[in-house]
Amino acid sequence: MRRSKKVIGIPKQKFIIGIIVATIIGAVGSIAVISLLNIDFGSTIPKNTTISVTDVNINVENAESFSLTVLNPTYSPTQATIKQIMVITQDDEVHNILSVSPQLPYELNKGKDQTFDCNWNWGDYIGETANIVVVVEDGSGAVYELEAVAVGLEIKQSSFAGSDTEHFKLYIENPEESEVDFQITKIIVTLEENGTELDMRDTSPTLPTIVSKNSTSTITCAWDWGDYRDKDITITAYTSQGYQFSQERSTPKLSQILVTDVEFDVTSLQTFNITVENSEYSVEPATIVGVEVSTNTDIINIPVESPQALPYDIAIGDSVTLTCTWDWSATRDQNIVITVETSEGFVGYSYETTK
Repeated sequence: MRRSKKVIGIPKQKFIIGIIVATIIGAVGSIAVISLLNIDFGSTIPKNTTISVTDVNINVENAESFSLTVLNPTYSPTQATIKQIMVITQDDEVHNILSVSPQLPYELNKGKDQTFDCNWNWGDYIGETANIVVVVEDGSGAVYELEAVAVGLEIKQSSFAGSDTEHFKLYIENPEESEVDFQITKIIVTLEENGTELDMRDTSPTLPTIVSKNSTSTITCAWDWGDYRDKDITITAYTSQGYQFSQERSTPKLSQILVTDVEFDVTSLQTFNITVENSEYSVEPATIVGVEVSTNTDIINIPVESPQALPYDIAIGDSVTLTCTWDWSATRDQNIVITVETSEGFVGYSYETTK
């Protein structure tokens, strides 16, 4: 889940274009100055101060900060006043770094460099590149491209079993190519309908827990989700290194009725078979009370011959093949919708074309 810290309120494209133009002008000016100095040292002095970023340091164990070193070359005409440090992320958002040490503005003398520690959670943008922008007063700033860091922790799966509505499981993978062992410190479930955040404090294993490189860990969270069936949620795992990883999904419905197979046999135009399943993720059995066929012109209630006439009880995780009576000879090669209804109000669909 991405949460940008502070985004300055200026037109993005205009700002970005301005930064790029300024950087190009500064770079070209610097090259020209260096060339002239090589020919006749001291005979030409650049008009504007031009700084450069000589180093950026990222610590994969701490995604909440980074440091960069800025140089004011000896050939600069004056000291440089560092006014602002920004990050332009891949989504074109411009983030002003408000917490910088030493504080800005900062006077950087000619021929000197200075390392700035910047508090900004770059872990929110894992797998992306970003441009670090250093703005100076009355001079040419610098842009440094921050390469993506390989930290691939992922919530591979979340499992809600209908037989246990008081727990769910997370399967969290840290791939071999990851650069760090992660310590999971907190798991939050966010209800998308109102933004309520639920802290999963009761887990097995207890938090914090380590997910090592090239491994998958299973974390069982205690949460009575029976009252939150069929809700959109976001599950977020937080780490001590400042990273956070999310999965969006929906909690199971009371029952999930699936029409998994439909068979029309041209040797028997009076019947057809359907296979109906009550998903293993359902939290209660279901009773099938009706089968309907919708054609281009009609909605037809279909009698069921076997294994028995309706209603038919279907347990969690079970399936049944129903033989349905319907003369479909007049609707061959047509698109139809088959609907299975239950007494609990759950419905399964299948879109088919008769043979």
